[in-house]
Amino acid sequence: MAGNVAEWVADVYRPIIDQDFNDFNYFRGNVYTKNAIGPDGKVRVITPDSIIFDTLSTGKLIARGLPGEIIKVPIDENETYLRTNFSQSDNRDFRDGDPASTRYYQNYSGEEGEENTTRMYNAPRPEVYIDSAGNVQRQYDQSNRRTTLVSNEVRVIKGGSWRDRAYWLDPAQRRYFPQDMATDYIGFRCAMSRLGSKSKQGARRR
Repeated sequence: MAGNVAEWVADVYRPIIDQDFNDFNYFRGNVYTKNAIGPDGKVRVITPDSIIFDTLSTGKLIARGLPGEIIKVPIDENETYLRTNFSQSDNRDFRDGDPASTRYYQNYSGEEGEENTTRMYNAPRPEVYIDSAGNVQRQYDQSNRRTTLVSNEVRVIKGGSWRDRAYWLDPAQRRYFPQDMATDYIGFRCAMSRLGSKSKQGARRR
């Protein structure tokens, strides 16, 4: 591995990891989607008029897809029927240490909203939107029941960078960072099969 940046990992950050996983394989869950099929049986693609934009927590607008790309939709019960590994599309909480996120968890009390207050990773939920005048409106979560900043929107950072001390250079160390924010020390590393020149032979004189 070569590079002077910390590695951005696809896994959602959790401080507690199941014992069945290790430093080399701890990816827990993903958001599973499928190609959108129209009434005519053809794959649907994004058109300039059907672009969907999301507003990030920073107030920036970002498109979910560009024209020409295939539209992706969450899987439904037709694809998850009798599956043993997952039963819903969003599986980012799979085996993350939170009992409320396991597949067979049930809220037996029956009271509405109690499940959200007893979750291990109860992070704030700020709301950012753009009003009719084009101004960014930010609303902060004022609830005093929040217990952590960890949520499904923070991703794992492995390894260190040019700005870190030696502790973070260990690839087994993990930190987290919101997925919709950016820094100058997070990126992707380059993997090389050998160190040095591209060929085993030395440079030849022309």
